[in-house]
Amino acid sequence: MSADLSSAFKAFFRKDAAYPKFKTKHRSKKSFRIPQKGKVDVNNSRIYVQGIGWVKAVIHRKPIGKLKNITVTVNPSGTVYASCLFDDGLEAPVPELPEKPKVIGIDLNLERLAVCSDGREYENPRTLKQYEKRLRHLQKLLSKKKKGSENWKKFKTEIAVLHEKIANIRKDSIHKMTKKIVCDSQAEVIVIEDLNVSGMVKNHKLSKHIQDASFFEIRRQLEYKSLFYGKTLMTADRFFASSRTCHICGWHNAELTLSDREWECKVCHTRQDRDRNAALNLESFGLKALAGDAGEVKPLEMPTVDGRAAMHLRSMASVNEEKDHGYSMEAFRLA
Repeated sequence: MSADLSSAFKAFFRKDAAYPKFKTKHRSKKSFRIPQKGKVDVNNSRIYVQGIGWVKAVIHRKPIGKLKNITVTVNPSGTVYASCLFDDGLEAPVPELPEKPKVIGIDLNLERLAVCSDGREYENPRTLKQYEKRLRHLQKLLSKKKKGSENWKKFKTEIAVLHEKIANIRKDSIHKMTKKIVCDSQAEVIVIEDLNVSGMVKNHKLSKHIQDASFFEIRRQLEYKSLFYGKTLMTADRFFASSRTCHICGWHNAELTLSDREWECKVCHTRQDRDRNAALNLESFGLKALAGDAGEVKPLEMPTVDGRAAMHLRSMASVNEEKDHGYSMEAFRLA
């Protein structure tokens, strides 16, 4: 659609995405969009698709508002989803910070997926590792089949089903975690690090585990959920030494390695848990940035903060355009 092409080029010129690629049946996602003429019948569990008619669907919740369009997507596993966009007429809440807002810092890592400054921890489900043996077995069987044969298609579909299951388990755990962080923490401001994920995956020993952890998906969900619930999300600069700096005295541990999960400060002699210490430093970063002292967050011998946290604090309202316009997306699986 022309609207999609326009938004794709705008994202390209903002340097938020690569140059738009032409859609082909070989490499593109199989989907099409129906503007305005679709219908959703909740009572009879069906969706009207223009040109096809009424199709049975698994509708997990009752939608609210006026239907704007329907996007039908076919996954490699063969499952079909209809993503329905509704306009509920409500505007997204504007974040209002009190004089002394509650700030929570979150450190993302591989050992424990998220460690919060308030003491809460969320374990890494390591979803891919749970099904890796089964996935390897199916891929080995696929390699022995003639490409294009019926048995080849059978195993190809079975592998796609397993990949979809892994992705769904991963997304479910991340959704539950981010919902608890945004809603249950009662914090008005959430602070995370601007992780260089593309650079992290170049470590061939950890790249598979880094991709399985889905750091970008965690940040994406925190962004739109913070906006939806009227919270503020801040990001500390990726050069902010949250793990190496003692949150008590500010001493910088230049000798800290990735394998060191605990270390002792040579100034105040406090025993630090690496992830917990990083979360507390991120909380301190947010408090100082809100007070206007972003330039004094790091020790003098370290690179100074470039003011990005304050910029994010002002520009967070435009993160999710659909939420700004009061839209909600419902995805239903077609039976």
